[in-house]
Amino acid sequence: MENKRILYLSRIKALSCIAIIILHAFYMTYGNAVTTGNRIMLISVRNAMMWAVPCFVMASGALLLDRKRTLTPKKLFGKYLFRMLIALIAFSALFSLFDCVLINHTSPSAFVKDMLSDIFLGTGWEHMWYIYLMIAIYLMLPIYKIISANAEPKDLKYLLAVYIVGLSVLPFIETISGKKLPFYICVFTIYPLYLFLGHVLHTGVIRLPKNASGLMLLISIGIAIMLTAYAITPNPGAEETIFKIKTLLNIYSFPVYIAAAVGAYGYFRKTKNKPVPVLDSIAAELDSCSFGIYLIHMAVLKFIYAVLKFNPFNNGGTIAVIGVCIVTLAVSYVITKLLKFVPYVKTII
Repeated sequence: MENKRILYLSRIKALSCIAIIILHAFYMTYGNAVTTGNRIMLISVRNAMMWAVPCFVMASGALLLDRKRTLTPKKLFGKYLFRMLIALIAFSALFSLFDCVLINHTSPSAFVKDMLSDIFLGTGWEHMWYIYLMIAIYLMLPIYKIISANAEPKDLKYLLAVYIVGLSVLPFIETISGKKLPFYICVFTIYPLYLFLGHVLHTGVIRLPKNASGLMLLISIGIAIMLTAYAITPNPGAEETIFKIKTLLNIYSFPVYIAAAVGAYGYFRKTKNKPVPVLDSIAAELDSCSFGIYLIHMAVLKFIYAVLKFNPFNNGGTIAVIGVCIVTLAVSYVITKLLKFVPYVKTII
């Protein structure tokens, strides 16, 4: 059961992987845009891809909340959490080194300080927030997998322990230190919703027609693009409204993004369980490398934009940005694939 690939999940994870690269590539190009039209285009594409991360979480829900999957303390702490913690430490160090050597040209002592800050204070590269999210989900996973009415004493003790650490110990440390810590538990946050949405759609508790799901995705993307155009177009006197719209467009709890994610996931859930030889082989490869691609792609983008100082609008405009996306995906995949040949490393990415 653990190693059996589910066809539609491979497809949605592969497409989400591509969408995340597009999201970040277009967003990182924003600083080079010189016209309002370019800015609208770049952020519209970025916002049109905001369903991707929620779909990753939904796919995790389909797998992790499967009743046939057992969750032992050894698997939780020795496999799931250990993998995230090692990835957090290793890639925080690598990204800090990247900044130290290629961008900031700082000293080794500054590198160590930055690395520790990136790990414990979340001051590193922005896409690393996903690791903290997965740590939070994994910590709550034993509770997510049971119905509270049937919880055994040990389960309630676990819940209390996590709540004490997440809602008492960490806030205490923040108050004393005056520092905002990036670690948290999934309370009053949107991501458990996505986790359970993936579960109910996967198991058929909620059934969505394929065409309706696709239409929901397209309408949601259309709404996001229209709101983006309104928010970026100069409109004196509407500053407060624009601020609210921009705030909504930047958070995954925005109802439009929830609808888009459900639409995308629901559409692929209803795709025929019949392999499409070439496309599904590519999807399976991207799926198997998706975590590594997610971690590495930002380094490729940062090298292109911050180190090489490549400006797409001086080299073909939108076509050049698309080229950056393709190059980033290819390079990230190759690096991830090569790293999978390295003992121990392959278990992390």
